[in-house]
Amino acid sequence: MPPDQTIGAALDARERNLLDREKVSQSTRARHDAWRVRALQLGLLLILLVAWWGASGRLIDSLFVSDPVSVARTFVQIVVDGTLWWHLQQTLIEMSAGYVLGVGIGIGLAIIVCGIPWGEMIARPFMLGLFAVPKVALAPIVIVLFGIYLAPKIALSASLVLFIVYFNTVAGIDSVNPRMREILKVMGASKFGILTKLTLPHAAPYIFTAMRITAPGALIGAIIGEFLSANRGIGFFIAAASSRYDTARVFAGILALLAFVLVLNALVTRLEARVSRWGPK
Repeated sequence: MPPDQTIGAALDARERNLLDREKVSQSTRARHDAWRVRALQLGLLLILLVAWWGASGRLIDSLFVSDPVSVARTFVQIVVDGTLWWHLQQTLIEMSAGYVLGVGIGIGLAIIVCGIPWGEMIARPFMLGLFAVPKVALAPIVIVLFGIYLAPKIALSASLVLFIVYFNTVAGIDSVNPRMREILKVMGASKFGILTKLTLPHAAPYIFTAMRITAPGALIGAIIGEFLSANRGIGFFIAAASSRYDTARVFAGILALLAFVLVLNALVTRLEARVSRWGPK
């Protein structure tokens, strides 16, 4: 092999080794940063629990605010005897159906409106007006229209998801570079191809952000419906415990909702990482 080629191959190998080391160091730093974040989150949680325990029965009457030990004991009790699962199953069905319905309608409506000339400008005041209507005030009307079973809870849950997903999807579609669309049209791409290959991938970060934000909203909609009219569900469980001033069961129900929202957020984040693998982390 000529000397020049030998030197070039050695330099290429050295550059590859440097790049590999840099990738390893970046991965190590990312893991260390993740552990630091987890440690800080755990520390903050411990501080809040200690402050709660110190205030209960001392600064605030324990009749109104239970202590963490009683809440944990009650939570374990309702998990073991099956009470939590019986109520949580109903709430999860309502919340999941409303969440999927709200996300689907929000994305579909945004695609349709943005596909019409001046469609977004025409629909904007109407969508803003509907979004501004207080959903709590409409809850009794929704229950009268749809009955007292699953339908009104699903409708309330979807209503707290739909508009945020719609507006975020519209913002994501509007952020697409028009020149890119024109280039794809010149290359012979169909409208469906432009939508699936350019528009939706570009709008994906906006859509997934809305999906994370609206996960608690979907749960709130289901809980509101259960507060007003239900004989089963976490909302009914919390309302019944609150009417008896059983704050330990109230906070145990809230703890179950918090755990499910965190799980749902983790699932959405995992889905986003899988769908948007081409994008930056």
